[in-house]
Amino acid sequence: MKKIIIIVIILLIIIIGGIVIYMTNNDNKLKKLGYNDKEIKEISRLSSNEIDIILNNDYTDKLIDIVTNGNYQDKNLKDYLAYANNHKKANINDVINIVNKGLTDYKYSPLLGDLITQKYFIQENLERYLKYGGKNAEKVISEVNSNLDYPYYENVKEADTSKDNLIIVNKYYNLTSDYEPSDLVTLTSTYSFGTNNKMRKEAADAFMEMADAAKLDNIIIRNASAYRSYTYQETLYNNYVQRDGKESADTYSARAGYSEHQTGLATDINEVSEAFENTDAFRWLNDNADKYGFILRYPKNKENLTGYKYEPWHYRYVGKDIAKTIKDENITYEEYYAYYIDHK
Repeated sequence: MKKIIIIVIILLIIIIGGIVIYMTNNDNKLKKLGYNDKEIKEISRLSSNEIDIILNNDYTDKLIDIVTNGNYQDKNLKDYLAYANNHKKANINDVINIVNKGLTDYKYSPLLGDLITQKYFIQENLERYLKYGGKNAEKVISEVNSNLDYPYYENVKEADTSKDNLIIVNKYYNLTSDYEPSDLVTLTSTYSFGTNNKMRKEAADAFMEMADAAKLDNIIIRNASAYRSYTYQETLYNNYVQRDGKESADTYSARAGYSEHQTGLATDINEVSEAFENTDAFRWLNDNADKYGFILRYPKNKENLTGYKYEPWHYRYVGKDIAKTIKDENITYEEYYAYYIDHK
């Protein structure tokens, strides 16, 4: 038994001695690289693999900031050091974030650093963000996600009808001339006036439920214009062009195939006038529309993102959960679609 204890003690002495020698040698090597005692103490807390990486790189005064950063990942240490050394002006938070996202092939810029920390950042759009440029990363992301790096009606894609109630139709996504929803139902005169009184069934049911709830609060809500065919929209748009010119018409009317009304999910409520904003009905909708799955589709101060002037009367059905998210996050459907639907 004594022999075993002696052997164990000898082994421990050898191991501890080896560790001390290893650490002493490492300390000396780190000093030769230029690290001071305070830095060496911090480095000594790292794994032997991390220390070996540091020993095989040139001195950097950014090292301690790197290894103590809250988002530091030890597997990326070599890449952090390389990127920091190649981009001297990059701050450490940006270095960490860029490496963690695997974007080391990109030349550093403050915009790049800011972009990847934004909530609605889509990595597939990074080159478009950088090409678009600007100092405000949030604005760059919002506008590029809304396709504003392309002129309106250019780089157009056919709207994905498989998205059902989540389809997007705007100046970058269009519908074919023969598209018509298969489940259109007619709203009765209780809920609508005029001839454009059809909506897709789920949207119509939600609209009637909303109108009934509003009536309990002594608010009257009726559809003024819902589903419009391609041909109808073509005639409407051409009339506006003849009256006001194409440039002006494009700010408030959709070209045929680019109208959300063709989806059967949109409704103009009560009156097509900005004066609607000053009514009790609008105030009620502002507070309650999302509870029934509707969003204000073309909100104020978002004209560049939606491509249309503010329309307090135009509502779009997307479903309750999504309507609540759009309202809570104060984003347009363009922004929602790009981040939550298209790139998933």
